[in-house]
Amino acid sequence: MVIETRMAALARQYPKIEPVRKLIYGIRHAEGLDNVLAETMGMRAYFVHADPTLTAEGMRQAAIARAPEVDIVFVSPLMRTLQTATIMYADTPKIALECLKEYPQHTHISNRRSEASLLRRIFPDIDFSAITAENQSWPNCPRHDHNITSISTIIKNSRANRFALITHSNWLKYYMTGTYASGKELIHCYPYELEV
Repeated sequence: MVIETRMAALARQYPKIEPVRKLIYGIRHAEGLDNVLAETMGMRAYFVHADPTLTAEGMRQAAIARAPEVDIVFVSPLMRTLQTATIMYADTPKIALECLKEYPQHTHISNRRSEASLLRRIFPDIDFSAITAENQSWPNCPRHDHNITSISTIIKNSRANRFALITHSNWLKYYMTGTYASGKELIHCYPYELEV
């Protein structure tokens, strides 16, 4: 009886601490040049320009987008995502991660990353320390489930609790469904709430 009474007193004194929920927003980059070219060229648009930039409309989309408050932004190291992150989250720490790049990596030249030194010069406020290779090997066929595991581990081990993942439509659809879902593209600059 004494032990039960003491345990009850301790439980009242030290209530159970619930684990902090990690809040993750998956955000597709703003309109890129390849998105506009695809309207007239179809799939050929993804084989024309390596690492295309945002369009003027894409920059406007990012500037007016509702950017949920986050502690840190993890961003794909492709030009269109880096531009989106810089516009939407000017004052938030940003880290570029290879595991957030778009798919497919072995066919669509638009998904091939620019040289790391160039990206560092263009985006000095983004941390590129996780990008170890100057040039991306091409073509490459990374396993998407490995990339999902990588970002999930990074988030789980982070002291931060609120994250934005600025990445791509196919990447986010795979994260949300576990498959390469065809069909409609995700909305540019819209914050989809994700689960770890």
